[in-house]
Amino acid sequence: MIEELLTLGRGEALPEAGRPAVHELVAGFARDRPAQVAVRCGEHDLTYAALEGWAGRIAARLRAGGVGRGDRVAVLAEPSAAMVAAALGVLWSGAAYVPIDPAQPDGRVAAVLADARPAAAVATCAMAPRLAEAGVPVIRAEDAWARGEQARDARREPGVTEPGDPAYLIYTSGSTGEPKGVLVEHAQLTAATLARHRVYPGAPVFLLVSPLAFDSSMAGLWGTLTIGGTLVVATADEVRDPAQLVKLVESCGVTRMLCVPSLYDVVLDAAERLGSHRLRTLATVIVAGEPLPEALVERHFARHTGPGLLVNEYGPTEATVWSTYQRFDAPGPVSIGGPVPGARLYVLDEELRPVPRGERGELFVAGAGVARGYFGRPEATERAFPPDPFEPGRMYRTGDLVRWNEHGGLDFLGRRDQQVKIRGQRVELGAVEAALRTAPGVRDAVAVAAGDRLTAFVLAAAGLDARRVRGHVAERLPAVMVPARVEVMDAFPLTVNGKADRTALAARAPAAEPEPDQAGESRDATTAQVAAAWADVLDQPRIPLDVNFFDLGGHSLTMFHLQDALESHTGTRPSVVALFRHTTVTAQAGLIRDGGAAPEESLPDMREAAARRAHAIQARLRRAEREAAS
Repeated sequence: MIEELLTLGRGEALPEAGRPAVHELVAGFARDRPAQVAVRCGEHDLTYAALEGWAGRIAARLRAGGVGRGDRVAVLAEPSAAMVAAALGVLWSGAAYVPIDPAQPDGRVAAVLADARPAAAVATCAMAPRLAEAGVPVIRAEDAWARGEQARDARREPGVTEPGDPAYLIYTSGSTGEPKGVLVEHAQLTAATLARHRVYPGAPVFLLVSPLAFDSSMAGLWGTLTIGGTLVVATADEVRDPAQLVKLVESCGVTRMLCVPSLYDVVLDAAERLGSHRLRTLATVIVAGEPLPEALVERHFARHTGPGLLVNEYGPTEATVWSTYQRFDAPGPVSIGGPVPGARLYVLDEELRPVPRGERGELFVAGAGVARGYFGRPEATERAFPPDPFEPGRMYRTGDLVRWNEHGGLDFLGRRDQQVKIRGQRVELGAVEAALRTAPGVRDAVAVAAGDRLTAFVLAAAGLDARRVRGHVAERLPAVMVPARVEVMDAFPLTVNGKADRTALAARAPAAEPEPDQAGESRDATTAQVAAAWADVLDQPRIPLDVNFFDLGGHSLTMFHLQDALESHTGTRPSVVALFRHTTVTAQAGLIRDGGAAPEESLPDMREAAARRAHAIQARLRRAEREAAS
């Protein structure tokens, strides 16, 4: 039995020879196909030759500042061609890049820099001021774009790297604790990239919607540029508005994209409004980062008239982005599939023994993609990366509960640390969520424990009867696992990594009683309609007029739903950009009374406004810390 299970979890072997580093593969296309478009962002196209030249100049400046093999270089850049050149330039210098999310507050950025201890930083001009007090040399990526500079020396003498050298250091979102960096070596990045070439053959036009600091960006960035494809980088404004993403797919002829299922769901919403034909070039859609609802699989194939492949990927940061995948060419039961090439999967009990097929166990990942470990945390690395008991090497303990199904794939059953006690009995929240997702009309679900009862939050169309959802679960699970309360939502609050924010949902689990309107609040007809739209989207009974949408739990995806709700309640459909500039009920009511148009602002004005908001949030955090300390 053990040998059968080990065979089931063993991915296709990768070739032992011919594993150049990813930046060397990109350089090969710069030599062989210099005029081919490598990166497209906004109105700008960057050929492979131009990309290599730009990256080479960044590398030359880094080496001139003393950066070399094994060093770490921070990269702070908004989604752009400069972001791609910066990451490639760091690798070309022989160092490892440390991507930092521009959406993170200054305190988090400072914490990452303090932990990573980079030798230098590369930033775009818009982001460089945020590193003014970082204490490291900062290279502005755009400054190295100057065509007058020559990079011949940089091309002739690339930084020497070995398979065991670090390629990137990426920080996991975690919860509220210190940032924890995962160190990935060139060997692991190359293996994960070559595995992508096996599973997704051909040079794609890939739509990148993930910031560099999200590990899913590795799939699009290196999976595309190392095979001679074109990387279409969506700007921050485009990612906020799924309608713009649909238009980007059409205008750029995108053939492949990867995103979380919840984002793909609203992309399909936008495509239905704009015309599903706009996605006709999209041959492969990859979803990852969240459980894939069966309803979304069915919706995908109902929309596609052509071959439209859908792939469900799973993988932790510690295993270089992906470890399993399930390919759909028609609707069917959802699992996370089997091993990617080069991976070994084990479903083990607490004694690290394989469990029989059909029984629940914890998923361990071994093989070519397992990262070096946590940077500067040997004890945490030892706990999470124990020795592989079946083959030489180490494995990664995912903390995820799975089982081998009858089709040879893995069913995802939730997190090991999502086990709670309800009335003295152990309950797996993942099992509750899996049952909720099978209810008719439910697209996704999150269950949280509040006191001695469960509360479920489900994504579904307005009008779904929550009692029927609860009854559906009651027919399938023991009474202790049936949520006492089911809330229907059209979008979950999201973490900075685009996943359902369980902390935010848990905070709203105890039902809040509607409060009376504050004295003096004026609600004319338009204001009342806007407030009603907010109430629909945020699923809150009372909406204050002058509180920021994002402070009430809104985020970029719910802003898209708010656009729909406002059209339904007021008959006016403001642009998403206008809504991002008018973020209170009062402001949006005024916007709609003025016809729904927003005055154009210059990019510097928008950056200044964003900076003011970031500093205001930081001030609030510092004030809260002082109050807690006192």
